[in-house]
Amino acid sequence: MAVFPAPGTWSDFVVVPADLAVPVPDGVSDETAALMLVNPLTLCMLYRGVEEALRGQAGPVLQTAAGSSVGRLVSAAAVRHDLQLINLVRSTSGAEKVRTLYPSQPVIATCDDDWREQVRLHAGERDVQVVLDCVGGAMTQDLAELLADGGTLISYGHPGSGTTSLEALPLMARALTVRGMSILRWMSRTPGERAQDVAFAQDLAQNTPDLLEVAASYDLADFKPAIEHARRPAKSGTVLLTTPRTADSGHGAAR
Repeated sequence: MAVFPAPGTWSDFVVVPADLAVPVPDGVSDETAALMLVNPLTLCMLYRGVEEALRGQAGPVLQTAAGSSVGRLVSAAAVRHDLQLINLVRSTSGAEKVRTLYPSQPVIATCDDDWREQVRLHAGERDVQVVLDCVGGAMTQDLAELLADGGTLISYGHPGSGTTSLEALPLMARALTVRGMSILRWMSRTPGERAQDVAFAQDLAQNTPDLLEVAASYDLADFKPAIEHARRPAKSGTVLLTTPRTADSGHGAAR
């Protein structure tokens, strides 16, 4: 079973409501099952946010951390739904990896001095309508400046360095919207809507597990090198922490 949300899942045992326990499809590995809910459900939330922000219009949409696990899901969804997406990554090597996976989407490395000009070139006359940002920090001001008037910045993470004050953004003068989004808000959806999202997540895990790539698994006691790995530029996939394998089960639990 996979579970989301369930506070306390770092414990050896946890009690959860039955309607939050999701069967793992046959043939899905423990590693894929560990990512089956949180990342696809995040994608569902983000994609709805993008649709609402676009209000029926076409992109362009700019996303940061395009090489991350969620970023790759967004890119795959953009291909499927013909969404004009521009991808940002930190490094040149990371850009090459994302470009190989999604050759139809522009990929720009923010280590390039002219990355902002590259974004404007790919966005064209309409400019960027929506930004999906999980970096935050000092980069927020640059992203806001790339938005078209009336555009929306959707923030769903903050691992970046530095800060940007709200007063520094031209919200009123350019009618910009800054919207926070959290996977924890998923529980506010109706039971029927949640069931549809879960079915999507199960289908993705069973039929396209490569989109739920695991970069590496570390024993829980080795959390320091796991964190270092998770912070590496151009990392591909999610870093998992696991408990030791037990003699009776033969399986470790991915966290």
